Amino acid sequence: MAKQVLKRNLISKQELAVLKNLHIKYSNSKEHPSCDISQISVDTGIRDNDEVLRALYTLEGKCLVSPEPAGSFTSNIWKITDVGIQALSLVDQ
Repeated sequence: MAKQVLKRNLISKQELAVLKNLHIKYSNSKEHPSCDISQISVDTGIRDNDEVLRALYTLEGKCLVSPEPAGSFTSNIWKITDVGIQALSLVDQ
């Protein structure tokens, strides 16, 4: 039970949905693994782009995603990082 509570505090459902979506983009096209915020919104079912952006900023703070180009936080294009890929594999276990 404590493990479930800990997981819930580490990453929200929306953050997990965004991370999984970016991982799918990465898996499908490693040459162009990035995705636009509006497409992430459509793919995840999160209707508000601001909610997607909030999730992306939180995930970026955890080094799980990165804007394109790197360091440009006004970018609408984001991708999963190597750390994000590893973290997602741990969450899915």
